[in-house]
Amino acid sequence: MAKTHLTDEEKTQIIDALNQDTEPPPELMSKLFPHVAEKYDVAALDRAKIATLEYAGKRSEAAILNQTSSVENGSPLQVERCFEKGSPSGQTQLDLVAYMQKEKTDWMNLIVQGDNLQFLKTCYQNEDPLIKDKVKGKVKLVYIDPPFATKSDFVAKEGEDSYSDKIDRAEFIEGLRERFVYIRELLHPEASLYLHLDYRMNHYVRVLLDEILGRANFMSEIIWKRTSAHSDAKNYGNVHDIILFYTKSQSYIFNAQYTDYSIDHKMKRYRHKDSDGRLFTDGDLVATGLKGGGYKYNWKGMTKEWRCPLETMERYEKENRLYYTKAGLPRIKRYLDEVKGNPVADTWVNIFPVNSQAAERVNYPTQKPEALLERIISASSNPGDLVMDVFAGSGTTAAVAEKLGRRWIACDFGKHAIYTMQKRMLRIGESKALGKDVSANQKYEKSPQPFCIVSCGAYDFSRIMNLRENKDAYINFVLGLFKLPRDAKNLNGKYKLANIYGEKDGEPVEVYPVWEDEYLKNIRIDEDYLQQIIIQSGGRLKGAYYIITPETCTIIGDTTLKNSSGDDVHFKLLKFPYKILEEVSRNFQIIEQPNAQENVNSLINATGFYFNDEVEIKVKKIKDGLKITRFKTGILDKTGNKYTGLDGLAMLLVDVDYDDHIFDIEKTIFAKDISDNQEVRISGLTNSVAVIAVDKHGNESAPFIFKD
Repeated sequence: MAKTHLTDEEKTQIIDALNQDTEPPPELMSKLFPHVAEKYDVAALDRAKIATLEYAGKRSEAAILNQTSSVENGSPLQVERCFEKGSPSGQTQLDLVAYMQKEKTDWMNLIVQGDNLQFLKTCYQNEDPLIKDKVKGKVKLVYIDPPFATKSDFVAKEGEDSYSDKIDRAEFIEGLRERFVYIRELLHPEASLYLHLDYRMNHYVRVLLDEILGRANFMSEIIWKRTSAHSDAKNYGNVHDIILFYTKSQSYIFNAQYTDYSIDHKMKRYRHKDSDGRLFTDGDLVATGLKGGGYKYNWKGMTKEWRCPLETMERYEKENRLYYTKAGLPRIKRYLDEVKGNPVADTWVNIFPVNSQAAERVNYPTQKPEALLERIISASSNPGDLVMDVFAGSGTTAAVAEKLGRRWIACDFGKHAIYTMQKRMLRIGESKALGKDVSANQKYEKSPQPFCIVSCGAYDFSRIMNLRENKDAYINFVLGLFKLPRDAKNLNGKYKLANIYGEKDGEPVEVYPVWEDEYLKNIRIDEDYLQQIIIQSGGRLKGAYYIITPETCTIIGDTTLKNSSGDDVHFKLLKFPYKILEEVSRNFQIIEQPNAQENVNSLINATGFYFNDEVEIKVKKIKDGLKITRFKTGILDKTGNKYTGLDGLAMLLVDVDYDDHIFDIEKTIFAKDISDNQEVRISGLTNSVAVIAVDKHGNESAPFIFKD
């Protein structure tokens, strides 16, 4: 039978309801009866009846948000590196905390490497110190451009859906839906969601979003014409994508956007020109037929009912705002440079400045133009607002948000994407400035706001151990690693044990005190250590007792001992690093990094956490490129065997002119494109080159640097 986890306040609510012969609050349904809530989403059924999409494997929103399995919750964030004004400023959580205290700020923009579902869950849990109370309910705008379809594109070879295609379709849609549910929980009441799709997914996903965000919060289906021509002899050429615009509520941010008038419109409407060259059209000042009438007076020999009072007419005259017809009738001048233009409609064509896409190109597949994101971010957020993209790819959303003065979070699973975004942000000053009035070669010329690269789900053991310099930081991180809350029940006081900091299913969790050198270097968890815990508790301890510890600090496994009253005490060790958590090994997945460009944007569903393995790479320069002379990784394939040769390699990242300061990705060589003799063709190599190898599990080597 499933265990319930109710707070004291929730228990009181249930008792009061029973005493008063009333129903308990509906939000407790999923906790009291989780299996029923799994089948029937009561909250969803209470909402307005709208069409829903049904498929195998669809779960209730209550089930998604109340996941309790340790592998399905979020993962803590580990700082990899931070940058201030384009230069490195730290490598750990402690560096980041010190910087934020010094600068008296509580925010750093984030590039997150990891499964976006894990990251969204971490944000939803709102416990990680790096983002606690900074993201959940605070995101003003989400733009996402997910992969458009499964590998089969939903169609079998004969034109009919095969069984596997139907499974792909259901899993893919449920994967997106799960993310939408968490995204909704992160949105501010004034927030908007823009979802970028193509023709294959629009009809499915719109039904999902109607269900999750509410049909009343659907605002627009935007048609973006992304190309001018597409040849297809058997069909109409597909030249557009679709962007669905939803809001969290009916009270949302929207700053109307405008486009320039066409040349034809300007020539027809703005035919007059002042002596200074300003173009204008003229507007009526006579109030005849105007509802409510006007102001009757004589103006230069003409007595009429005018649209403005005499004082305003005099001001217009003084400001040279009046245009007189041949008959001497005054009309108001409306200058072309004072009008905003045409309000943007839901069909977007020709929104790119001349040559802008070529200037922005960062050699990343599916990269979107900055002008597209500029319009979206400008319309649905204000300076200082938080913008999020969890399918970040090349980082266009982050780059545009930066230029428009917004805060941002960008998440992607691929190391290729992470290094591409890092480079794009560090070089943002060299990129094109935004705005329709800027020249084609005008640069942004500003350093980026401070930002950090953080990982979610893949960790460096040494970095965790470095946190022991700050006891609270270490405790928070390792409790988060095992998805355990802080002790809120005073269990340490109950059992008189100093190192109880968390709880698991109501039972105490000790964090082994590695912040004390004696424990780290000389003391090990053995049977005597466990007996001392029982003795110190004065016989109070019974049942389960968990200890979170590095593997190197224990020489014993799970053990059951008796307390002084003869009751069993079950000591359970939560050891790290694990390649696979023992208790969830059957469900654990490490999704492979792409080894070819066409796989870059696959939908990722990695579960659990793992620790980075050491990767080694050595190369030498040859004519027209590089040759790999050594590659080594400790990862195992799906059958449990070590990879041989280059089989475990996903990609090489190359900085062709390394400056001994920051690794700046210039080329990405996927394993698929490496020859059988381990040679790589690369142009533009200088006399200082750095290479990073990324294996299929996302582990990366230190930069291998060689100089001529």
